[in-house]
Amino acid sequence: METNTSHDHRIRPSLRQSSVESATSGGPPIPIEENFALQMDNSETSSSSSSSSSVQERDQIHALEHFTSKEDVDANAEKVESHHHHHNHHSRHSARAVPVNWQAGQSAWPQTNELSFTRALVFYGKGSASHEHVRAAKFIIEARRLREKYFGAAGVSVDVERRILAGDNLAFEAGRDGIMKIREEKSLSSSSLVSVPSLTEFVEDYERLTEIASDGAMRSFCFQRLQMLSHAFKMHITTNRSVENEAQESLLGTDFYRTMKVDNHIHLAAAATAKQFVNFVREKLNNESDTVVLDNGQTLREVFDSAGLDCQHLTIDAFSVLADYSVYQRFDNFNGKYSPFRKAEMRKLFLKVDNHIEGRFFAELTKQVLSRYESCTGNNSAAELRLSIYGMERKEWLQLSKWVLRDWEGGIFPGPLLSSHNRWIIQVPRLWRIYRKKDGHRCFQDMLENLFVPLFEATVRPGANPEIAEFLKHIVAFDSVDDEGQSEAVCCDVRPSEWTDSLNPAYSWQLYHLWANIEVLNRLREARDLNTFAFRPHAGETGDVMHLAASYMLCESINHGINLNEQVSLQYLYYLDQVGISVAILSNNFLFRKIRHSPFPKLFQRGLNVTLSTDDPMLFHLSDDALLEEYSVARASFDLSLTDISEIARNSVVISGFEEEWKKRWLGDEYKTGITFCDETKTHVPLIRAKFRSEHLAMEQAYVELLAQGEGKAVLKEMMKQFSEARDAHRKVVMEKSSAG
Repeated sequence: METNTSHDHRIRPSLRQSSVESATSGGPPIPIEENFALQMDNSETSSSSSSSSSVQERDQIHALEHFTSKEDVDANAEKVESHHHHHNHHSRHSARAVPVNWQAGQSAWPQTNELSFTRALVFYGKGSASHEHVRAAKFIIEARRLREKYFGAAGVSVDVERRILAGDNLAFEAGRDGIMKIREEKSLSSSSLVSVPSLTEFVEDYERLTEIASDGAMRSFCFQRLQMLSHAFKMHITTNRSVENEAQESLLGTDFYRTMKVDNHIHLAAAATAKQFVNFVREKLNNESDTVVLDNGQTLREVFDSAGLDCQHLTIDAFSVLADYSVYQRFDNFNGKYSPFRKAEMRKLFLKVDNHIEGRFFAELTKQVLSRYESCTGNNSAAELRLSIYGMERKEWLQLSKWVLRDWEGGIFPGPLLSSHNRWIIQVPRLWRIYRKKDGHRCFQDMLENLFVPLFEATVRPGANPEIAEFLKHIVAFDSVDDEGQSEAVCCDVRPSEWTDSLNPAYSWQLYHLWANIEVLNRLREARDLNTFAFRPHAGETGDVMHLAASYMLCESINHGINLNEQVSLQYLYYLDQVGISVAILSNNFLFRKIRHSPFPKLFQRGLNVTLSTDDPMLFHLSDDALLEEYSVARASFDLSLTDISEIARNSVVISGFEEEWKKRWLGDEYKTGITFCDETKTHVPLIRAKFRSEHLAMEQAYVELLAQGEGKAVLKEMMKQFSEARDAHRKVVMEKSSAG
């Protein structure tokens, strides 16, 4: 029977909405005669960098947003907006969303009389377009096309008109390849209306990408380009830090605390701080000690008594949830920290949905977490909290949906677990070895069907599945989680229905099957004007560095990514395509990478699309505001400026799954046009920094394209000619001024 959920399941208005609205490349350098860095400055730095003149300058020095003219950029933006409105009006997240600082074009190179800050131009000379460089550039183009094939959906085909997918006469089933198939009910054809690249094709492409990333010429070229990006940032800071500071100080009415920061990577089970969790348990033990909490009739008091615990044990130390030396390089010990007092029954009672009290304690604790984001004083923040779907049983989706949407009476606020300052992400733990041990014959396809069949049922027949259909409206992405360091099989083309081995399937193999089913589901939901889902897995935390090759091909953004420091080819590809990377430096510090060895500052300086996240505040943080603590530790550890941390915060909003109306509120109405069009008074990032990032990204993309097209030597010849003219002009100005003095 269909139920009306429109009243109970609305997102609660923000407790502080009004305040949000108001606040809100070649080889190494060669001798100077042939390779010359020319600095150009303008005396009117402070005035032209202020917000009063930024609009005119932004139009002139737009980040080379597309390899087209400014007029074409505006026209394309109008087309994109029109298409978005017509094609996916209700979408929370565009599966094809492109980071705002991606592409770039030649239309807006700054004129010398328009400079608002010091720039350094590199004139490439002999040795900057060798055969190895050309080889590497061609590899880069090939790798980027592989990403376009999968993440960009160039390899995905829809064989019918949109209206067919939007109709009611659809049938669906799990194919023998583990991928959901959609067809018309009365059709005699067995082929799916939406098709994705096959597993065999993916395995070949994945192996090809790993070959490219491991090539010697590729590694050398990418290392050189990344080094030049590092040096470019250091030169920018050396020559422009004071100018950036002045520009930031002129942004009245805003500061770092008022700008929005999204925690893109946080797990709900550990989202409360340790102190908050201890206080919550103490309050329950004091006020609800006689509540029956177990199926055997035991009360909360009896559960504690049987465990030999009383109120004296309700301390952070006794709870044993904070990470310590015992979890370093030990993911198994880390997982044990999720259980208070190291007792699994306590975890199930307070941090699980499936228990005798139907997850009421967990719901009330969740309300405290959500309220923290809505009402935190003096610091704007939001979150993308993770909830788990294991794929162990088909009923998990319905159970979780009812838990989130239930009209909970207790806790800080009444109603469902929805908030204007949170969007849900579903994490799928890679627990094949546990699933396989369950009773009966098990294969990997069973897990996939448990994960995705309920989603297709709710999308095609929402009236018969109202709770899941409603819950899906509040989900923005899927995540894949667990220890990447576990032993695993090699990536092969064995079908999920044939995988019964006790060994874990390859990380890349599992990612492919999640991506493929999400992609088919997204096409179906797009046709029905429903929100779609991003794929944002854990990748590069530990284990095989080539996990990052699979996530590069398939995913919009990743969590952790610290292993990029070990693979320069992939690191450069992540830079060129601005793949989002949510780094949790305190989590990494306790588990796999001490802060002093963290690659975060290096990745940030080079211009990768990095941001900061908390991962598990209960385990890693001590303050009441874990995200602010993460930023504070990063600023102190890596000597970051206010502009730096504001840029990191802006990145977190860009890669988040929040809807367009929220992103416009936090970034500015024109943010999708490019980062130079973000509103400085909302992001607190001076236009100077946005220009620097955009121009360098544009140059890197253009340089690689020219080398790959065989135009490198012609460009170098022209550069050497212009270098001579620029050097003479530069010397003339300096000498004339010196003589006049």
